[in-house]
Amino acid sequence: MHIPPLYKRKEWRRFLAGIALGAMLGYTFFLIIHGQQQENMTQEHIRLSAELNEVEKKYEHLLDNPPKGEEKPLKVRDVVISYTNAKKLEVDLLTQHELTSLVKDLLSSINGQNVQAVADQIDLVISTVENKDYVVDQLTYQLTVKRLIVTEEVIMNLEIKLIP
Repeated sequence: MHIPPLYKRKEWRRFLAGIALGAMLGYTFFLIIHGQQQENMTQEHIRLSAELNEVEKKYEHLLDNPPKGEEKPLKVRDVVISYTNAKKLEVDLLTQHELTSLVKDLLSSINGQNVQAVADQIDLVISTVENKDYVVDQLTYQLTVKRLIVTEEVIMNLEIKLIP
């Protein structure tokens, strides 16, 4: 029995070319969607890791300094950091998370302190943040405090400068 050579006919060539082109396009589409999902999962993992580390540090600080039964003055609970020029400099979210974690580690001692004591030491907090060079992914950044609000949450608006 002889199988006829169907590859010589134009219809079969078009059919096989369509299958090959469809497989390549499908695989490319799969790679794009998979890459986007991986990027989203990585960002979520970074955000959740930072939150976990922050909560663990607060917990350890509360274990070290239990609240007294006397009067309850306002205490600093959290440090909130935002960047004013991150979009203009096109700083990616991973770098922003790492800069935020470095600044929060630097200012971890103010968590749980009296708000009035922190407000009296604003110059020290500002100079602590501004006088340090932050190295992330072999790039050196310097931060400038544009606005600092001291309440139960210390809110800092920082400007990023890339040091060559």
